[in-house]
Amino acid sequence: MGLYEREALLPQQRQYAQEKLRCLLETKSGAEFENLFHQLMELRHGDYMQVRTHGQLGDLGADGLRTGVRRLYACYAPETFDIGKVRAKFHSDVSSAIMHRPEQFDTFVFVHNDRRGGIHPVVSSLLVNAHTDFPDITFQQMGPNKLWIEAAYLDRVQMEHLIGEAIPINPVVYAIGLADIEPLLTHLAENRRPDAIVGSIPIPTVYKVDFNKLSQDARETLQSGRPYSYLVDEYYRGLLDPRERDEAAAAFRAYYHAMRSMHGDDTDEILWEMEGYVLGQERPRPSRGAAAKAVLAYFFDECDIFDVPPPGWRPTYPSGGAT
Repeated sequence: MGLYEREALLPQQRQYAQEKLRCLLETKSGAEFENLFHQLMELRHGDYMQVRTHGQLGDLGADGLRTGVRRLYACYAPETFDIGKVRAKFHSDVSSAIMHRPEQFDTFVFVHNDRRGGIHPVVSSLLVNAHTDFPDITFQQMGPNKLWIEAAYLDRVQMEHLIGEAIPINPVVYAIGLADIEPLLTHLAENRRPDAIVGSIPIPTVYKVDFNKLSQDARETLQSGRPYSYLVDEYYRGLLDPRERDEAAAAFRAYYHAMRSMHGDDTDEILWEMEGYVLGQERPRPSRGAAAKAVLAYFFDECDIFDVPPPGWRPTYPSGGAT
């Protein structure tokens, strides 16, 4: 056990820590973001080494290394995104790493702070082209969503060290109401397509979570929103225009399919993108973040997003439990 007894986070504490870490990732840039990344990786992986610059040597193309898995990390988290500078930074780090550390890594990870969890299309092209130029090296990206997935493995003491504050032991409840839900649904309405084709919606099933292979984090996100999803239904029932709900759902469903095409079976990344779609560009307060989870739970349970298993499908692991 080491110097202390490892204590797992309760679901409410995980939600609290996730909101706090997300806030830190959104507000830090440059050296502050890089220091937060180093702190997370050192807590998470015993083989992680932070690389500091040294005189004219610089960092030789690496901000961090994991020796056990031969993985090199290069951080870029500007306060203002400039694609020209990103391109120059990427090429510089890749060239320097390959020149000075060819025997030290097999995977190059580009770490960024894009709060939507995705990555700029030009950067994605840089990663693909780099793999074409250097086929023996795997190129990956690591944004806020994947950073949280790393952090989710930390115990309570480690998490408190990372976010810089004690996590409440008592359950944390973010009470929300229509005042929190309404602006999000208004935002969805503004992005709906009046000409959207509203298809038939499948019948809900308790096996949908298992069929989509949602991670524990994704399951907890939906579960934390379900107690309030009735507010979404109340909102739509109170509208004079009954088409708004179906048109918003159709646009939401189209965005889901776009994210599915982009991220494949990475359900954590997809759910992160869907939450960003609900919130828009607004940085969420805890109650607003909880409201977004309620909206996600509503559209998930109404079968507007994620796939519905075919009739008769059952999980292959009887104890897996459906959500």
